Amino acid sequence: MMDYRAGQVIEVTTRDVAHGGWCVAQPEDGLVVFVRHTLPGETVLARLTEVTSRLARADAVEILKASPDRVQAPCPHAHPGGCGGCDWQHVALPAQRSLKAVVVRQQLKRLAGLDREVTVEALPGDGEPGGGEPGGGEPGGGEPGGGEPGGEDPAARSAGGGLGWRTRVQFAVRRDGVAGLRAHRSHDVIDVGQCLIAHPAITDLGVTGRRWPGTSSVEALVAAGSGERAVVITPGRAGKGGRAGPGGRTRQPPGTPRVQGGYTPPDPPGGPPGAV
Repeated sequence: MMDYRAGQVIEVTTRDVAHGGWCVAQPEDGLVVFVRHTLPGETVLARLTEVTSRLARADAVEILKASPDRVQAPCPHAHPGGCGGCDWQHVALPAQRSLKAVVVRQQLKRLAGLDREVTVEALPGDGEPGGGEPGGGEPGGGEPGGGEPGGEDPAARSAGGGLGWRTRVQFAVRRDGVAGLRAHRSHDVIDVGQCLIAHPAITDLGVTGRRWPGTSSVEALVAAGSGERAVVITPGRAGKGGRAGPGGRTRQPPGTPRVQGGYTPPDPPGGPPGAV
């Protein structure tokens, strides 16, 4: 059996999909290798990131034979070493749904002994990039959001194209106060700017456009039905520009919403994006 080690680059051909954004490969002379950033049937150069006595994990760093379902990832941070928040942005949307259906069927069979056909359906409004239905209907086929005349309720918008769907996002905060998302299986925080899978109403809160000194995480939530929003701030070690107060409470930047019981009123944080 080949002696694998972390950092080594090997050529593999993936065959199956597995839970967690992995595809499975098994070279004849090696361990089972779980590879991210690839699709079933692709031949890739994969850099090993972890090796145990039973398996290895790896990132596809070069695609030698691409699947017809491969597309350019819309997010510039969806790559090896980048943000770990998305598993399948490099896959065409219909194929994403097919892969997820296979994973759900695998889990039903393995955990419950059920062998069932599974179909993953599109979310309302997910057929067209930019949200809504062709022809100008309301996003998701629902009722208008009830905003000001001529305006738009941000909670009613959908980015479409497999984006803009996530209604709860927890941003980790670096020592310099930047809110971002963690790299895959890492504590490193990636400054992503706008998260493309976050619901537009979460993006409108401007969490990543400001600094959060003395904070370990900022969780943003939106109720897509009502449009109510909340921000949950978790104090942490004070970094540059902030200091912890009595009882571990942290002095927040100007305009930070006041937290009551862990939640804020539904209004977005005050202050323009980039305020410190």
